[in-house]
Amino acid sequence: MKLTHFRDLLAVVQTGSLRAASRQLNIAQPVITRSIRELENELGQALLERHSKGVSLTPVGERFVRRIEGVQAEVRRAKEEVVQWSGEHVGEVSVGLSPLTAMSLLPSTIATFSKRYPKAVTKITQTLFKPVEQKLAEGLMDFWVGSIQKEHLSQRFAVDILMPHNRRVAARPGHPLGGARNLEELVGAKWVRPPLNDRIAESDLEAMFRQRGLPVPEVSVESPSMLIMIMTVANTDLLTFLPEQMFDLMPIAGFCQPLEAMSPFPSDPICIVQRNGLPLTPLAEKLSDLIRKSANNYMLGLQGS
Repeated sequence: MKLTHFRDLLAVVQTGSLRAASRQLNIAQPVITRSIRELENELGQALLERHSKGVSLTPVGERFVRRIEGVQAEVRRAKEEVVQWSGEHVGEVSVGLSPLTAMSLLPSTIATFSKRYPKAVTKITQTLFKPVEQKLAEGLMDFWVGSIQKEHLSQRFAVDILMPHNRRVAARPGHPLGGARNLEELVGAKWVRPPLNDRIAESDLEAMFRQRGLPVPEVSVESPSMLIMIMTVANTDLLTFLPEQMFDLMPIAGFCQPLEAMSPFPSDPICIVQRNGLPLTPLAEKLSDLIRKSANNYMLGLQGS
């Protein structure tokens, strides 16, 4: 089993056909066909189904491709790491950021990083943790930054807390419950919130009501997008929780506002999460360090305000 076998299979999967893979790799189509046949013979399983419009993966092929994507990422990372340790800062860094960290920590971080390492390619995905958990576990993403509770993560991941943060109940301007002072006054309201993690039975929202002996709130809309949450609140009577910093970072007062009479609610801390036992490349480590510095400066700014 050779790395060229993996390269050829991934090219066929990415392009959708042997002919397109041949053009992408600049390799004769019969060579790619022979490469994949050798791989299937060694595994004793069919990886591709051929049909008139191209090819598709068999169920076994889907699982195998997930594995070799991780292998390819490790090979790329290993090559880049050798080059980076020699002092040449080239290669890719792939990170995931929650909406809050993308707005609060990324601006100063990426400005400094791009200036210091102009040959580096930074791949940034704005996302909650759950959609990229498998990518992190397989080494396809270097690290993720966002609000998360360490106890909810498997031991596959290393977690480093960067800073605490609070959330506020938010509503559209002029909302009938805009003057509410506590959760008791919000019983019966409907809410919009992010989707739940598969391992978590309830969100912080439900937990807070339940802990106070209140009826569990009704969730009418779920979305991982903070923009969708804000626009939903702006155009309905639904309530939501938003990071307290969001009201300073975004000019959203015309769309939604915190319920000023209610105190902020402590939330899960902002953390850096990466795969346990997998060291970051020098470039990824430098980006991680800049994010830590940005978080520290952010906290100092809050203390000084």
